[in-house]
Amino acid sequence: MSLSRFHQFLSKGQHNKQEIEEDVLLNNSQEGVKWSRYLVKLEVETVMRKRQLSSKVLLKTSVTTVLLICLLFLTFYTIVLIFFTPSVPMDYNEWRGRHRLKLIAKIKSGNGSQRQYNQISKSGMWNVSNSVNIHLPEPRCESKLVILILICSSVQNFHQRNAIRNSWCKTNSNNKYSWHCVFLVGQAEESGKYLELTQKLEKEKDKYRDILQGSYTDTYRNLTYKVMHGLTWATAHCHSKFVLKTDDDCFVNTQLLYDLVLHHQDISSLYIGKVTNDLEKRKVIRNVENRWHVSEFDYSRDYYPPYASGAGYLMSWDTVEKFVSISPYIKPIPIEDAYVGILAEAKNIIPSNSGRFVLMSNGWTLCNYAYLVVIHGVNYQDQEGLTHRSVQATEKCLEGQSRGEMYTWN
Repeated sequence: MSLSRFHQFLSKGQHNKQEIEEDVLLNNSQEGVKWSRYLVKLEVETVMRKRQLSSKVLLKTSVTTVLLICLLFLTFYTIVLIFFTPSVPMDYNEWRGRHRLKLIAKIKSGNGSQRQYNQISKSGMWNVSNSVNIHLPEPRCESKLVILILICSSVQNFHQRNAIRNSWCKTNSNNKYSWHCVFLVGQAEESGKYLELTQKLEKEKDKYRDILQGSYTDTYRNLTYKVMHGLTWATAHCHSKFVLKTDDDCFVNTQLLYDLVLHHQDISSLYIGKVTNDLEKRKVIRNVENRWHVSEFDYSRDYYPPYASGAGYLMSWDTVEKFVSISPYIKPIPIEDAYVGILAEAKNIIPSNSGRFVLMSNGWTLCNYAYLVVIHGVNYQDQEGLTHRSVQATEKCLEGQSRGEMYTWN
């Protein structure tokens, strides 16, 4: 009870103890209600203030969490792009299916029998022009060319290329347009000699203008890219009547080859070389430890169709154009010569076997060199000597032989 209220009781003469006590209780009760209301209000405001504060904290926490997740995702995505995204130069793993293959119906060969077709996409699967950017300068190309010889080489094989230039690939004013050699190379593999090899190759390219360099890494399992790069370039920039594909460890009897194609210059769909009839030798190797393995995903059949050995095969110009035109629709495999055989099957071209293409360099007599066109497994030191032997063989071993017998392929 307040002091002012007590004085009011005294002034009015209210001295009744019971009344005073009741009045005091009443006033205390009223004051208590006021304080209770105040405390309840204070408590409610305090609780509400705490709830408002918790919402702000929750919002801030949520925003921070979202930003952190975005930052982590961007970091992870950057790492994936840097370390796991394939880039040119390309390797074998880059061939593995970016698209599901679509199958087309089997077609009939010329004799009416059906062939089992390799998986062929109705839309282009790959484009060699986009995959193997040309590194300038491009090779020169002679006009009115009869035979273009594409030679698979490697960046570091400087001695092999020079030996070929100075032996069987050499031309003069009499046979300037008979044949022309172009070496196919890729990019040097990363090593301590990378810069040295690259600079030396650039000087060689500028000097001879006979090297076609692609952006693929120069490895064995990129040979398919290398060969298709050469054939594609030829169809666009270097027209000839025939194209011979060979390697820089092979000897080519260019004069004999020239004489042969002159007597067969009207032939079409020519694809000739060393073709094996042994089915087991055409069996697809699945063991990943083997250099020549091909996965079932890349090529589903158990056997390759007949094909000419990559050591050397001769094609007429129409055959080259057919191979280049169909290649974007057939998935490449890292076995170059088998892949060319697959292209041939797709275009109904049957490879011809010839004994003039051999896979060994030892055991031949002098007169054999008057017959053989391509010999595989030749050291670069022997290229000039074999060229002289082929000339001697032509002079000494062909006397009395009919021209008809000389110019038959087999």
